[in-house]
Amino acid sequence: MFRWAVCGLGKISRRWVRAANAIEGMRVTACVSSSKERAEVYKIKYGMDHALTYEELAANPSLVDAVYVCTNMNAHRKTAEMFLRAGIPVLCEKSFALNAAEARSIIECAKEHKTTLMEAMWCRFLPATRKVDEMMKKGVYGKIKHIAADFKAGWAHGPKSRVWRHDTGGGSVLDLAVYCATYAHMLLGKPLSVRAAGKIKNGVDKCCDFTFEYPGGVKADLHSSFQFPIIKEACRIECEKGVVVAPSFYRAKRIIEKPLGGKKKVTRFERIDGFTYEIKHFADLVARKELESDIMPLSATLEVMELLDEINRQIGVVF
Repeated sequence: MFRWAVCGLGKISRRWVRAANAIEGMRVTACVSSSKERAEVYKIKYGMDHALTYEELAANPSLVDAVYVCTNMNAHRKTAEMFLRAGIPVLCEKSFALNAAEARSIIECAKEHKTTLMEAMWCRFLPATRKVDEMMKKGVYGKIKHIAADFKAGWAHGPKSRVWRHDTGGGSVLDLAVYCATYAHMLLGKPLSVRAAGKIKNGVDKCCDFTFEYPGGVKADLHSSFQFPIIKEACRIECEKGVVVAPSFYRAKRIIEKPLGGKKKVTRFERIDGFTYEIKHFADLVARKELESDIMPLSATLEVMELLDEINRQIGVVF
C-alpha cells in the first residue's frame, strides 16, 4: 500500500484526496496543517490515520511514502524543503513557488538530500496532452508555426480570495498563466524573448497578455485572466500541414486535428479525474527510486518559473 500525506487542507486537497484514494494500492493516510485542530477535523472527515503539523510529519517520515503539498504558494518553499530534508518525497502543486529563486532552492534541496521531487502540473500527464506532445515531436503536421492559448476564470473568486492577495502568491500569472507557459514550453522549449502586458490590482495581476518568441518567427500568444464569468481555456497549435486544438487544454479529454485539405478528426480520452495520472506517475517514480520525472523534469519547472518571473517583472509584479 502506497501511503500519502496531504499538506494544505483547502479546496483542491479534497478533490485530490478522493482521486488518490480511488487508485488501487494507494491511500491518503495523513493530513498535515499548521493547525493541529484543523488537521484533526480533516482526518475524521476523510477517515485518515494521522492528523499532523508540518513539524510532526518531518519528525516522523516513516509514517508515509510521499507528501502532496498544496498549501498557498507562499508556503511551498518552507514546507517542501522541510519534508525533503526529512527524506520524504514531495509532489508540489503548481505554481511550484513564488519565483525562480525559491524554485531553485527547493530543487537544490531535493538534490542535496537525494529525495524525489516533482511539480504537480497535472495537465502534463493527461493522455490528451501526451498525445499532442507526441504528435508535435514526431512532426505529424510539420513544424509548429504559431501557438495561441488562453485561460480565463475569476468571478467565482470573491474579493477576499487568495487570488487577489500578494502575500499568498495571487494573480493570474502564477495561478493561470503557468498552464499556458508550461504548455508552450513543452512544445517549443525556452523562448528567445518574452513580451508581456497586464492590469494590476492590490499588487497582483488581474489579467495578462504575453508572447513567447522563438527562432524563425514562431510565436506563442498567450493570455490569462481572472475577469471572466466562467472557466474558459483552449490551446490552438498551427503547424505547416494542419492545426491541432486542445479545448480545455489544462483538463483536456479530447483533441481536434484539422489537416490541411483533409477531414477533421476528434479523439476522445478516458473520462476520469485528471489528478489520477500525476498521482500514479509520481508513486511509480518513488517506487523505482527515481529522483525526478522524465515527463515533468525539474529543469522544465525551473525554466517556466524563470519565464513567469520575467512576465511579472514586465507587468510590475514582484514576489
